[in-house]
Amino acid sequence: MHSRITLIAVLVLSISFSCHAQQTATCDHWTFLKTFSAAGINHWNTVVGSATESGGTTGLPPVSGYIRWANGGVQKYKFPGATETRFYKRNAAGVTVGDVDFNHGLIVTGSSATTIDYPGAPQTILTGINKWNSMVGTYQYNDDADFGPEWTGFKMWKNGTFTPIDAPGAINTNPTSINDTGIVVGWYESSAEAVPFAADPSHGFVFANGVYKTVSYPNAFRTSLNDINTAGVIVGSWINSDTGKGGGFLFVNGTIKDVLTPGGASTEVNGINDNGYVTGTYSAGSFMAHCQ
Repeated sequence: MHSRITLIAVLVLSISFSCHAQQTATCDHWTFLKTFSAAGINHWNTVVGSATESGGTTGLPPVSGYIRWANGGVQKYKFPGATETRFYKRNAAGVTVGDVDFNHGLIVTGSSATTIDYPGAPQTILTGINKWNSMVGTYQYNDDADFGPEWTGFKMWKNGTFTPIDAPGAINTNPTSINDTGIVVGWYESSAEAVPFAADPSHGFVFANGVYKTVSYPNAFRTSLNDINTAGVIVGSWINSDTGKGGGFLFVNGTIKDVLTPGGASTEVNGINDNGYVTGTYSAGSFMAHCQ
């Protein structure tokens, strides 16, 4: 089955970036987090994410959103009446986006919270936000008997209007981030590669100036681009279906740089800010580090 999700192009092209030889990123200032799975980091090194918890009365384990401030303080958030609340990204102004029960997009500003639904869609998720309060996300547009739920992307402008983001030939398009210059990154699954009742390969994409470009980690079964900063530095993750091996990386000027913990453990890199700090997860929890 297809993976559950964890702008009108003036010119639409599918172009693969030329990736230079792989390197290992140089990282320092490591901070390890145990409370939640880190998904995004803003200019002030505020990290957001979510955690599955024990208990619950609906048959599903409860999920709460979390904010970790730069001083180490942690705040837990639960949308009123929801079983699941997830945070994915937060901008410099402190606006956080995510989802409620995997059905509604969520915007949290201070003590105010608003849900967002793509018109006519049964499920909507907000995954990214920039300083202009332009947001990206994904919504379910079909539920196929063979392929399961199918998703496509959108940009939501500050005034609340929507513009589609749909990679050429994709059966699923999942934007994950929009930077302050309006460049969108994410991942997609191609209809040409889709196999009924099976996991499908995925590719990262960059969408800028009406053009889609594909980025795939060498020899990976699945690639996801998870965030992009104003300088255009991208972070992402990959996995190999045969070995189960995977990892996180930076994509800088056409060069892939693997991100490893000080102990050499693989990571999943989910967020990056304009200061070069990244955040994500590894086998023992979450982390924040400065990487280049």
